[in-house]
Amino acid sequence: MALSSVYDASATRTIICQSALRKLGALAEGQTATSAAIDIAVESFNFMQRAWQAEGMPVWYLKTGYIYPLANESNLTIGPTSTSDHFTEELIITRLTDNAASGATSITVDASTNARTVIGVTANSDNIGVELNNGNITWTTISAGGAGASLTLAAGLGGAANSNNRVYAYTTKAPRPVEIEYAWRVEAATADKIEIAQVSLSEILSQTNPTDEGETIMFNYQATLTDGAFRIWPRFKDGKQYIEVLFQNPFDDLDAASTNNPSFPDEWIEALIYGLAVRLAPDYKLPLQERMLLKQEAEAMKERAFMSARENASIIFIPNMDWNSK
Repeated sequence: MALSSVYDASATRTIICQSALRKLGALAEGQTATSAAIDIAVESFNFMQRAWQAEGMPVWYLKTGYIYPLANESNLTIGPTSTSDHFTEELIITRLTDNAASGATSITVDASTNARTVIGVTANSDNIGVELNNGNITWTTISAGGAGASLTLAAGLGGAANSNNRVYAYTTKAPRPVEIEYAWRVEAATADKIEIAQVSLSEILSQTNPTDEGETIMFNYQATLTDGAFRIWPRFKDGKQYIEVLFQNPFDDLDAASTNNPSFPDEWIEALIYGLAVRLAPDYKLPLQERMLLKQEAEAMKERAFMSARENASIIFIPNMDWNSK
């Protein structure tokens, strides 16, 4: 038997849109769609995947993110447009190797490759946060020296910082999470982490003193319109801990590039094509009976695709050892 040993079949924006149009009879064999027809199909595709996103995210698009410490704040705004809080998929942590005075714009950091105390590499223009002795964090950007031990900051430190104080950095903010599945409090010096409880909004707002500082034990997340509201209690007391989250990343839009691929595994290509065809069917005046049959096929393909995205995990049964129970 002659096998290709090739496993790279995939679909671009144009392939998905034209395949959906062919299912509707809108394209003849060998015919290509006009740019206007592609634009309409892309618009429907982006709306479709936003609707699917609301059904719950399959495991392939769960991502790890990091919320870096910020002083005097228990209601954090996380997402791409936030100007005050620091949520990213990049974990860059180091420490000061020399004391730095208040107002200093030059710091010296550990640039070694010790995987426990130094993670990632800084770059010029990165956002950078330096833990101060008073527990606050000065956030600014790197003007020069990125990737090295001697860094020049765009703004001076807001207070003195001693050797071994933590330093955080990142280049790009993460997108607004659709949902946050889990969160952990992490010790920057050791990478030890403890899960923190996800609670209701009313419970976290009912804390007697929302300005308490200490080791965070609970959080609540609400996906607002542009960014997300991530509330914690107690709030950060210094820069020695950060929060790691497992979050549902939003699906990437298909944009103007004809070579864009959807943010779905290849097992979903057929479900995407048929799902898009169903959404385009009213625009192309497909008869109602044919639309119903097409919808049934699309739903079956989507269900099969979801089966490929399930998470494998053990189920443990524990016997009831209370002999007095009924």
